[in-house]
Amino acid sequence: MTPLYIDVHIVHSAPYSNLNRDRQGAPKTATYGGVPRPRLSSQHGRRHSRTHMEEALGMRAVRTRGTPLAVAKRLTGTGWEENTALAAAQMLILAADIKGLGLSDAGGTNALLFLPETAFDSLAAIAEGQRAALTKAAGAAAEAIAAARAKAGADRAESDTNNTDDDADDAAEDEPEAAETGPLAAAYKKIPAADRKKLQAAVLEVLRERNASIAAYGRMLANEAGSTVAGAVQMAHSIATHAGPSQIDFFSAVDDLVHDAGEETGAGHMGDQRYTSATFYRYATVNVRELIKNLDGDTAAAQQVTEAFLRAFPLAIMPAKASGTAPHTIPHLIHVAVRTDRPVNLVGAFETPVPATANGYVPASLDALNAHAAAHARMLGTSRIADHAHVTLSASPFPALGDRLDGIDELITRTLDTITKHTG
Repeated sequence: MTPLYIDVHIVHSAPYSNLNRDRQGAPKTATYGGVPRPRLSSQHGRRHSRTHMEEALGMRAVRTRGTPLAVAKRLTGTGWEENTALAAAQMLILAADIKGLGLSDAGGTNALLFLPETAFDSLAAIAEGQRAALTKAAGAAAEAIAAARAKAGADRAESDTNNTDDDADDAAEDEPEAAETGPLAAAYKKIPAADRKKLQAAVLEVLRERNASIAAYGRMLANEAGSTVAGAVQMAHSIATHAGPSQIDFFSAVDDLVHDAGEETGAGHMGDQRYTSATFYRYATVNVRELIKNLDGDTAAAQQVTEAFLRAFPLAIMPAKASGTAPHTIPHLIHVAVRTDRPVNLVGAFETPVPATANGYVPASLDALNAHAAAHARMLGTSRIADHAHVTLSASPFPALGDRLDGIDELITRTLDTITKHTG
């Protein structure tokens, strides 16, 4: 079957802002072409485009460690006792019997799970179906946990005069696993083997469920191949088309009550924040064949997901520090190419940094992208480009980027029409 990819290329100027921070709160950077540049991480872009896409489609996937807690909340809402509900929900995680997937001290899982939002209701329904067995096991676990805690307390009191501080710390660190996970797992294993096998099959079926968001962005659950989904969307880190340092902003805040009293004129608080301004090249690609496969061959659903993504990726608002910078710009150019060979990232247009000019960075960045696309067309030919077009705020022509269209709606419609021709 002929490959089918949608490449989305964007040139986007962001004002003085901090759209994506590192651990120190400074704007993220990357070195490319031998110079440091502002950067927006792919995780950042995927998160915001995914949430906007989900809003458009009316369905969510949830990435969380709190699956047992969410399931327990649903069970208590139907009359389960609170501690029993949590123990039962945690046993469902144990029932999956996935190596490396366990429970945390906070009551959730030790790893993030990425599930359709409906999965919590599905897991609660499984618990309801095995309520008698899970309730009995939860009661046995509670008794064992209470006994283990009592014994640990007695042992600690008896050894206080003999243990060093280091010994006591070691005992405290060992307690949670001995008092929580161990008894819970032991009590679960007392459920008849046939019932545990049914529970495992039912829980794994839920963990393997996928919706549009998971089909597009993928999922990886270590040691459980059935839950792993190769996402149809790949997204690059966005980098500035030019060199650019972060900038330090000194700020102060007034204490209004002190100011009103006229007692002093100094600031109530002072500090430094880091910002940057840059023209970014952003790129993502959609493997249309993979998306259709992930959606069980539903081409209509794949069209809906593709449309939502093509609108979300260019226009998703990245709201970091938005209250103080309002960085709500739109791209200067969106170029979409439908390819029948492989994805092509055009970031090489900016390996040589665009120099600052009296016209800023945008015009030179757009010209560089057009020239690089033309070079690709000469080298690779155009027979594998099923269609390409662009929309732009600029008045300049960009012939290597395909037809110039009036607006994003027309660009999306044209792209979807091309996909339909190749997928039936």
